[in-house]
Amino acid sequence: MAGCAGLPERSSLLESRVTSVLDRRGLGTDALLVVDNLLRHGAPAPRAAPPLVLELLARPLAAVDAARIFRETVPASLVALEPTPSNAWFEDLLKTYVDELTEAQRLLRAATREVEEDPFPGGVPSPRDLLAAADAIDAPRLQRANLAFINATSRFATGVRNARFPDEARQLQSAIGTVVIGTRGNDRHGPDAALIIDPGGDDVYERAPVRGGAVSVIVDLGGNDEYRGDDLAIRGLSAIVDFSGDDRYAMERGLGAAIAGTALLLDYSGNDRYEAKFFSQGAAAFGIGALIDFGGDDRYRLEAWGQGFGTAGGVGLLWDRDGNDQYAVAGVPDPFDRGSGLSGAQGAGFGFRGRVAGGLGILRDDGGDDVYEAQMFAQGSGYYYGLGVLWDRGGADRYQAFRYAQGNAAHQAVGVLVDAAGRDAYRARGAAQGSATANGVGLLADEGGADRFELGPDERGWGRAEWLRGLPSVGVLLHAGSAQFTRDGKAVPAPPEDPPVAVQPPTADLCPSSDPGEALLCRVRDASDLEQVWRELAAILRQQPETPVAGWIAIALARRPASNAEEIAALLANRRSCNVRALALRAWPALPEARTAIRSDCFRLQAAARAAFARLGVAPPADAALPAFLRRLPPQEDTY
Repeated sequence: MAGCAGLPERSSLLESRVTSVLDRRGLGTDALLVVDNLLRHGAPAPRAAPPLVLELLARPLAAVDAARIFRETVPASLVALEPTPSNAWFEDLLKTYVDELTEAQRLLRAATREVEEDPFPGGVPSPRDLLAAADAIDAPRLQRANLAFINATSRFATGVRNARFPDEARQLQSAIGTVVIGTRGNDRHGPDAALIIDPGGDDVYERAPVRGGAVSVIVDLGGNDEYRGDDLAIRGLSAIVDFSGDDRYAMERGLGAAIAGTALLLDYSGNDRYEAKFFSQGAAAFGIGALIDFGGDDRYRLEAWGQGFGTAGGVGLLWDRDGNDQYAVAGVPDPFDRGSGLSGAQGAGFGFRGRVAGGLGILRDDGGDDVYEAQMFAQGSGYYYGLGVLWDRGGADRYQAFRYAQGNAAHQAVGVLVDAAGRDAYRARGAAQGSATANGVGLLADEGGADRFELGPDERGWGRAEWLRGLPSVGVLLHAGSAQFTRDGKAVPAPPEDPPVAVQPPTADLCPSSDPGEALLCRVRDASDLEQVWRELAAILRQQPETPVAGWIAIALARRPASNAEEIAALLANRRSCNVRALALRAWPALPEARTAIRSDCFRLQAAARAAFARLGVAPPADAALPAFLRRLPPQEDTY
């Protein structure tokens, strides 16, 4: 929906610049309302759709305010987290913390029935698994449990570092399970204790998934430590708090990753290494997963689905507060074979079309010269009602991806990349850097220096956008005069602010198909007795007034009409859905229907009416209230 880099000091200045570009193109600011208009006239939002995403879809330019998104998404106790001097006795802090963990655990168990023991072994949850988890969760109660755990752990981390710590190691039983106090030597800790507090040494921690409403917390005060195993929280409460040392985290899954619970990883200092395969480094579904690193030159490595990744009902956060950092995501095979792998990372909110909405994924880096490497759906990427934000607040940074990245979103989603300062470099194959498809809004605004923008041979980028459904997409690139541009390895002039209008090509037929709508198209396309097929389809429209394949029937009518085409068009014109009526008017233009449609408040139906008037050779009524892009630009094709 919106991808943004380099927010100007005043958002009103950015709004003014974007408005000027849209006016020159003949689109006007009405083009920013297309997504919201389509949603209001289409199917209701899917399960678990974040309210913030729905708000931003209606006000696209508000998505550039990464600070506000961060403030409204991340719990306040994590934002304010700092270790402070304390004269408290360790025993008093421990007792209070265990009591608070006990209450958080009680709330969690009350909020969740049994979630399948390990529903997501494949790295990322499936829609079926997410919907099953949703049925086992009381979302408001779960939120209270998560906040209780986060607030308690934040308070304990704030006070324990400078508390008067006991000299002896010991083990005791509590309401949450075993509590272990380690030594100042090099200890080895297994995954069985509910709470481990270790005062120092180069320690090794073996981790296991946190399940069944369990609590698992590690607080390590010093040493170069190693964490390994799998500490994904599945209906559990998990935290690692490490105060110093050059630490290594090597996990299958986990590292601030939770499903139906909360997982925290707080590392206060050191040059650390984070390595994992899937669903890691700040990832969540129906819960909160946060990795916060306070300082050091850190390295983050991942296969896919993490580094600030949120799916259904989840908030995933990776926040690195200082240092020259490197973020790399390899990607998993793409089932559509688009030339690269799927990353789902570095600020990514990802949903599953037609099933369940995406969550909120944020990667925030506060300083340093950083490197971001990923493949597809990454670096401020939203997909299907998800919100993905990459917010870099300073430094000379480098961004490299393949496509659908660097402030990009698809299918009613929000993707944001904000880079506040520095001489930055952006590199992608295409569909990035101020591009848009599928009636989205893509904006990259970095006017702060001699930045470098590089694309491959794919022309979708640098302000280029493709219309869909007869309505515009909006792509805008705002850059400094000293910016440098490279396409396919060769230096090129700065792109024009008013690229030519382009229409997104129609989706290729996939025959045979298990999808009912696509199967209908295949049947009409290949029918040897076309008249009989259309008689059957007319019967369906008469007997099932709101059949879900009505839109597909309209598309088939445009491709291969029969002798009863006028009857079919009339039946489709009576549907409640303005999208179906628009497709029917495109397929079989009729003046009475066009005169009614032009006065609709549904943009897609108005666009179909404009096209119908043009095909019929009749001027539309001069007093029709049309959006600017339908008044100023000629009708475009309706594709789907």
